[in-house]
Amino acid sequence: MTKSSTLEHKLLLGVASLAMLMSASPAFAQDTDILDDEEDVVVSTGIKSSIEESLSLKRNSSSIVEAITAEDIGKLPDVSIADSLARLPGVTAQRVRGRAQQISIRGLGPDFSIALLNGREVVSAGNNRGIEFDVFPSELIAQGVVYKTPDARLATTGVAGAVDLRTVRPLDYTSRQVNVSGKYVLNDNGQLNPDFADDGYRLFGSYIDQNAAGTLGWAIGITDQSNPTQYISRELKTNQFQTAQLADGTYYAADNPRSGVVSRNFERTSVAGTLEFEPDETFALVVDGFYSDFSDSGIFRGVETPIAGWSGASLVGSTGSGTFVDTAVYDPVGAILRTDTEGATAEIYSLGANLSVSLSERLRFTTDVATSRVDKNDIDYESYAGTAFQALFGPRNNDPGIRGALAYTTPSSGEYTINSEIDYSNPNSIVLTDPGGWGQAGFIKEPQIDDELNQLRLEAEYDLDRKFGFIDGIVAGVLVTDREKNFDSNEAFLRVTGRFTNGEAPLPNVVGATDTGSLNLPIVAYDPSSLLTDGTYFVDPAAGVQWTVQESITTAYALMEIETDLGAMPLRGNIGVQNVDVEQTSSTAAGALSDSYSDFLPSANFSLEFSDQTFLRLGAARSVTRPRMDQLRSGAALAQNNTACPDTNGDGVIDAVVPQFFNPSQNQTCFTFSGGNPFLRPFESTAFDVAVEKYFSEAGAITFALFTKDVADYVVNDFELIDGGAAVAPFLSGTAATTAGTSLIGVSGPVNVESATLQGFEAALRLPLDDIFAPLQGFGINAAYTYTDNELEFQGQEIPIPGYSKETFSGEVYYEQSGWRARVNTRYRSGFLAEIQEFDGSLNGQQALSEFIVDAQIGYEFQEGALEGFSINLEGYNLTDEPFRTENDLDGGGLGTDTFVSRHEDYGRTFNITVAKKF
Repeated sequence: MTKSSTLEHKLLLGVASLAMLMSASPAFAQDTDILDDEEDVVVSTGIKSSIEESLSLKRNSSSIVEAITAEDIGKLPDVSIADSLARLPGVTAQRVRGRAQQISIRGLGPDFSIALLNGREVVSAGNNRGIEFDVFPSELIAQGVVYKTPDARLATTGVAGAVDLRTVRPLDYTSRQVNVSGKYVLNDNGQLNPDFADDGYRLFGSYIDQNAAGTLGWAIGITDQSNPTQYISRELKTNQFQTAQLADGTYYAADNPRSGVVSRNFERTSVAGTLEFEPDETFALVVDGFYSDFSDSGIFRGVETPIAGWSGASLVGSTGSGTFVDTAVYDPVGAILRTDTEGATAEIYSLGANLSVSLSERLRFTTDVATSRVDKNDIDYESYAGTAFQALFGPRNNDPGIRGALAYTTPSSGEYTINSEIDYSNPNSIVLTDPGGWGQAGFIKEPQIDDELNQLRLEAEYDLDRKFGFIDGIVAGVLVTDREKNFDSNEAFLRVTGRFTNGEAPLPNVVGATDTGSLNLPIVAYDPSSLLTDGTYFVDPAAGVQWTVQESITTAYALMEIETDLGAMPLRGNIGVQNVDVEQTSSTAAGALSDSYSDFLPSANFSLEFSDQTFLRLGAARSVTRPRMDQLRSGAALAQNNTACPDTNGDGVIDAVVPQFFNPSQNQTCFTFSGGNPFLRPFESTAFDVAVEKYFSEAGAITFALFTKDVADYVVNDFELIDGGAAVAPFLSGTAATTAGTSLIGVSGPVNVESATLQGFEAALRLPLDDIFAPLQGFGINAAYTYTDNELEFQGQEIPIPGYSKETFSGEVYYEQSGWRARVNTRYRSGFLAEIQEFDGSLNGQQALSEFIVDAQIGYEFQEGALEGFSINLEGYNLTDEPFRTENDLDGGGLGTDTFVSRHEDYGRTFNITVAKKF
C-alpha cells in the first residue's frame, strides 16, 4: 500500500487486520495484581475518574509504576500521547517539530527505555530502537503505564524503564459504547510558506460492543488527522570552531548561519481493534491489532549565509561587549538559498493474539504470539538557488546585486533578526544555480527503513494460595524475539544539465514568498518537485550508508509471587529472574559479523502496607538496554593490517606476524574495524528504589521515592580491543593462528568503556480540594517534581547523557462540575542533551535550554435532554510560545563557561476546538 491509497482502502485494510482495537492487556507485560483488584465494569468518566483509575493501578501494583488513564474513550487531553506521559513524575518529553515525540525516564533518554504496545515490544519508525510516540494517536490509547522497576514477567525493560501503551478491552464494558469526535486545529504562526496551510483537523470514531451473554466482545477505533506545523528556524552555529573574537574578547558568528521557515503537514490514519472471547473463567482469547499510515511532508525555505573569511565576507561593524555582540554587519555576503523538501511516509502494523487456558483450579497456561512491522521512506531533497552561478567564488561575485551586506541583531534569547541589502524574495533576481561553484545544484537523500519484530511467549502459572508460607504462586515461561532492521540512506548529488546556461536556470513554479516574521529575511518560494523528472537535474548517486541488524533473543524467566502478613501489615511482591541469550548479526555490503552473549537479570519488588492505605515499596533489579541499532551496524569491512600481519601467499588468510609492527597494547593489531561496532554489549544497570505512598481518597495521594542506578558498559566513541574469536579464526593460519593476541580486533567507534551513577528523588501530589475543604467541590491539583544527579566521566571529562535533565516539574489545576471541565497544565524541565537528527540520519547531541510549557482546556458536556452526551472543548497548547533552543560552548571550556544560543525554533501556539458525541 502506498500513500496514494484512498482513505477507504486504508480503513478496510486496518479492519481486515483482524477486528482490532483497544486491548488493554495481553497479560504478560502487566502485573496481574493490578488487574485482580480492579472492577470488571468501567462506567465512570471525567478528569477525577481518570485520576482514580490511574491511582488504583499504581496502588495495586507490586512494582513501582506511574499511569495515565483517559477520561473517556478517545479523550486523552493532549496533542500527542507523549504530552500526557510527560506529566508523570520522572517522565519528560522532547519536542520535535513542535510535537512531543521522544520520552525520557528519570534522566535517561529514549535509547535507555523500551516502548510496549499492549505489553509487547514494537518496532520503531526511526533508525534506532526508541519509538516516535506521535505515531500512536492519543485517541486510541486508553492507558499509559510507566514501569520504573521491572519484574521477570515484563516482556523487556530498559535501564530507565518501560512504557506500556494500552488500548481498551471490550469485555470491561457491559453495554455498547459509541464515540465520535471532530477537531479543528490552528497554528498561530500563520502560513509561513504560501503552499502549506496553518490549519487542519482530527476525526475519531470508536465502537465497542458485546454479545448478550457478555462472553464475546469486539471493538474498533479509527482516527484520521491532518495536523499543521509552522515554525521559524534559526541556527547561528556558535560552537568554538564557528565563532571568532573581537579584540576585547567578545564573540561573533563567523561561519555559515542557516535561517528560514519550516512548514509541514502531519497526516495520519490509524485503525485499532480487538476481538475478545471469554466464555468462562478457564478460557480467554484476545486478538488485537493496530495499523497506522502516516506522512509527515513539508518544506524548508531559507538561506545559508557564509560569513567566514573563506567566503570573502568580513565583519565590518559591530556593537555591544560582553559574551556575544549585540549586532554584527558582514560584507559582502553571497547567500545560498535552500528549498528543502522534507518528509516521511510510513506504514506500521502490529498484530497479536493471547490465549490463556486453565487446566485445573491452580494451573494456567498462556500462549502469546505477536508481530509488528514498519516500512518507512524519508526524503530530504535540497534545491539550491542564488543571485548568480558561483556567487561566492567567481568572476561575477563583485557585480551589483550578486553579493551584499547583511546585518545581524543577536539578542541573548537567540531570536536573531537579519537585514539584507539584497531582496531574496524577488523572483526576478534569483536563479537556480550552484552558488558556491562546488559542482552540485542540490542533493537528495531518500532513506528507507524496514523493521520487523516477531515474538512468541509460552508461560505457565501455578497458584499455591500461600500453601507454602509466603509464596502465593509461581510463574515460569520463555519469550523468543526475532528482529531485523534494515537501513539504506540512498543518497545522490544533483548536477546541472543542458537546461542551465552558464550555470544558471530560471526558477520553476514560483508560488510567492515566505513569511519569516521577526527573522525579517523573506525568500522567494518555488516548487522544485518537477526538477527531478523534467531533465533539469542530473541525479548522480553518491556513496551512502546501508546496513542490516538482526537479533535473536531468548528470555527464560521464573517468578515467585509473594503474599503474606508481617504482623498486621500486608506484604505483597515478587522475586524473579530472567536469563537472556542474545545472538546479533550486523551486515553491510562488505559482509556480516556476528556475536552472542547472555545476561542474568534478577529482580525483586515488595509492597508493604504498614498503615491503612500507606505503602512502603522496595525495588531492586539488574536490567539492560541493548545498544542503538546504528551503533551495532558494521560500519566498514573488517580490515587486515598487512604490515603487522602479512598474507605471504596471497590466499586472503594471515599466516605470519611481524613482531616490530605487531603490538596490541599499542593498538597495533592484525585486524581493525571502524564505524559501528557489531560486538557492542548492552548498557547494564543495577538499580535500587524505595518509595512511600499515602492514599487519602480514591483520587488523592502523596508519594515520595528515592532511586539510584549504577550504569555500566556505557557506550562512547573511542578505540577498544576486543577478541574476534570465531569471527576472525578463518583468516588466521600458520604462525598467526598460534601467536597470542592475533585474534584481537582494534575497534574504532562506539565501545563499551564507562560507568555512570544516577540518583535522585521524586515527589508527587494528587489532591481533590474538596477532600480538605468541601466548598471547593470539583477543584483539584496535581503536581510532581523530580531531581536527578548524574555522574558520568570519560577520560576526565563529564559526559552529558541524552535526555538528562537535573530537574523536572509538572503541575495541573482542574475543575469538573455539572458538565463543565477545565484544566491548566504546566511542565518544566531544566537543560538537557537533546538528540537532533542530522543530514546523514544519525543523532547528534545538542545541549537544549530549559523549557516551561503551559497548556489549557475548557469544555462542557450536556448532561440531559436532546443533547445529552454532546460536548464541546477548546484547547490551547504551548500558550507561553516556548521555543526549542540549544546552546553551544564558545571557547571549548565546557557549558559552564561562555555559551550562546545556537538553535532557536519558534513553534507558536496551537489551538483546537473539539466537538464530540457519545452514545
